[in-house]
Amino acid sequence: MSDAMGFHKRWINIENIISIYKREGLEAVKSYLHTPDAYIVTDDESDIILDIYQKGSDKKLIKEIEKCISTEEK
Repeated sequence: MSDAMGFHKRWINIENIISIYKREGLEAVKSYLHTPDAYIVTDDESDIILDIYQKGSDKKLIKEIEKCISTEEK
C-alpha cells in the first residue's frame, strides 16, 4: 500500500458558488472553497469571490455573491 496522498483540485465557477449559496448558505460556500489543495477558477466573478474568501471577510463575501445573483437574474 502506498503512503502517497492524492492532490485535491477543484474547478470553481460562479454557477456552483451561487447554487451552493442558495441551497445551503454562506458556511457551505466557505466549506466548498476551503477544502481543495488547488483551485482552477473559470471566471472573473469566482476569482473575486475566492480572493474575498481568502481575506476572511464574510460581509464582503455575502455582498459579492448576492451581487452575482442579482446580475444572473437580470
